[in-house]
Amino acid sequence: MKKKVLGLFSALLIAFMLTLNVNALEIVNAGETVVEEGEFNSTRLVAGNKVTDKSKVDGISFVAGNDITLEGSAPYGFYAGNIVTVNKEIERDLFIAGNSINIGSDAKIGRDLFIAGNTIKINANIERDIRVGGTSVDLSGITIGGDAYIDASEIVMDENTTITGKLTYYKDAKVTGLEKAKIGTVETKEFDEVVIEYSFMDRVYSFIIRVFAAFVVLIVLFYMLPKSKEKLDNIDLSFDNIAKTTGMGLVTLVIVPFISLITLFTGILTPLALIAIAIYAISIYIASILVYYIVGKELTKKIFKNENKYLAIIIGIVLVKLIKLIPAFGGLLAALLLFYGMGLIYKFISTKGE
Repeated sequence: MKKKVLGLFSALLIAFMLTLNVNALEIVNAGETVVEEGEFNSTRLVAGNKVTDKSKVDGISFVAGNDITLEGSAPYGFYAGNIVTVNKEIERDLFIAGNSINIGSDAKIGRDLFIAGNTIKINANIERDIRVGGTSVDLSGITIGGDAYIDASEIVMDENTTITGKLTYYKDAKVTGLEKAKIGTVETKEFDEVVIEYSFMDRVYSFIIRVFAAFVVLIVLFYMLPKSKEKLDNIDLSFDNIAKTTGMGLVTLVIVPFISLITLFTGILTPLALIAIAIYAISIYIASILVYYIVGKELTKKIFKNENKYLAIIIGIVLVKLIKLIPAFGGLLAALLLFYGMGLIYKFISTKGE
């Protein structure tokens, strides 16, 4: 059974790597300040607090951090951070998740642009389609060669804005400069309409954002709680221990909210009950990403003979999320992983940092 499970993981990993169409995968260790330069005939992963990436990558460029500045070039870009500034040449598609996002005038996007953020300013022309979700989106002075799907509260355009195809946005959005811009066709949507037309690319886009979010959270967790990584690296993965941990996680998952709700409704220690519920909700998310790391760590050790934690995180997140998409089996796996992850959290808390 163990060999079959490992084989399934391996097959999915190989399939995923084939879809990337890259020569190799290289990792740059994260740090407080990272400056990345040079030419790389490979996919490249960079992570840190303040990252400046000027590299020329012949593969996929992955960058995650707090404040990231991107120059150089790559066929594909996947970036996540608090402040993201892009002046990079992306030959094909660009995916970004962050808070404040600025696509500089020196940036070149060969195909499509996907962004999820808060404040978004696009200063570069886009060859094909854009799909953007945020609070405010500024499209002043740019040309979009295809369609623009904008999910935002505020959209800004001017007389120099050109959208060759169709502009689609929410009916309740505040749009400035619409009458001045040159637009092929305009379509407004109600929320229900957007849900009904949830496309394959929407799902891909959502999947990528979730992967990046989990990656960033795990990096931050290891940075803030360095002992958590040490404990995960030394975890006992025998069948008996996994079974016991999963069972304890199931008990924790049921008991904690039950006790918290009773405490809340009876008025006994209400503030403590509210805190417990909040921690419980956060723990459910953390439980899953702890398991992502364990799965990725074991696979990188066995298949790649490599113990790099960043490679382990990426592989674990992508593989587990892909397997969760499998009907029936994916849902069962998600539940078991959640139970196991909650059991790990219970163990970490009960050992009191030992």
